[in-house]
Amino acid sequence: MINAFVANFRKTFIEMKRYFFDTVSSFIILFIIFYLIFFGFKIASGPNFGDTIDGIIVSYFMWIMFLASFQGVSYWIIQEAERGTLEQLFMSPVKFEFQMIFHVISDFCINVLMIVPLMYLAAFTTGRTLNFDLVTLLYLIILGSISAVGVGLILGGMALIFKKISSFIQICTFAFLAILMFEVDALWFELLPMVKATGMMRSMAVTGTKFYQFPIQDHVILWIAAALFLLVGIVIFRGFEKRAMVRGTLGQY
Repeated sequence: MINAFVANFRKTFIEMKRYFFDTVSSFIILFIIFYLIFFGFKIASGPNFGDTIDGIIVSYFMWIMFLASFQGVSYWIIQEAERGTLEQLFMSPVKFEFQMIFHVISDFCINVLMIVPLMYLAAFTTGRTLNFDLVTLLYLIILGSISAVGVGLILGGMALIFKKISSFIQICTFAFLAILMFEVDALWFELLPMVKATGMMRSMAVTGTKFYQFPIQDHVILWIAAALFLLVGIVIFRGFEKRAMVRGTLGQY
């Protein structure tokens, strides 16, 4: 089991290094999109823009972590199907669910190492100082990403059946960007994936709030959202998985 985890981590790192141009290009594009959003909000907000900069920075980079979490699962399944190795993964001595978890963990570790410095760089280039406590930062990113993984499992299950769902994934991508950029004072909205984690991170960025200083109800909502979407994602994924096995389409693309 440990060997499978190490192998997944090495595979992720090797692919990033081997396709170095694509890796660097993706980060450049992320910065370009950030500045387009940044200047767009600056023009729209006028003189009151200074009050919203921290929120924009945090929301955007939490959205990137959301993308890395939910797209990582779905695109991994699509990629393995395209390569013709998906059925082999299901036939491996290590259960497919464990291999998927190992892939998510390795992706998460690498993304945190890459995205957190980018967030500080974005703040520096826009003249802001983010008051981040490292423990609180990791706490919010991990719990927020768990709910995003639940969404990724749903999309991954769909990919087992429909094979190519890239257009639908892109729709979800920009829908959640809009969701994370705005604040709505409603319980149903806070239970959406990564919404509560993003709101708490805004408070941390602006006021320096640490995780133990948040009200207990914020933690309860954060944990419920993470557990709810992870559970729903697992149930729906297994439903799609059984359907694909019955139809005998795991090895087809």
